[in-house]
Amino acid sequence: LGVPTQSAARAVSIMKASATAHIGETNTPALGGTKFRKMETIQGDCSALVAEAASYFDRVISAVA
Repeated sequence: LGVPTQSAARAVSIMKASATAHIGETNTPALGGTKFRKMETIQGDCSALVAEAASYFDRVISAVA
């Protein structure tokens, strides 16, 4: 679509950071600023899910680059 691969990889990297922060509940008002949203979730250890989601983003980044 005419988007430079470096820009596409950077965008996916930003999406990865956002998604893993939401999954792992490491997002804070200080990091989110005016766009901070706290979603109601069940408490638990989501480290395996965070790692899996991060690996999918890494696959996309490697495929784009």
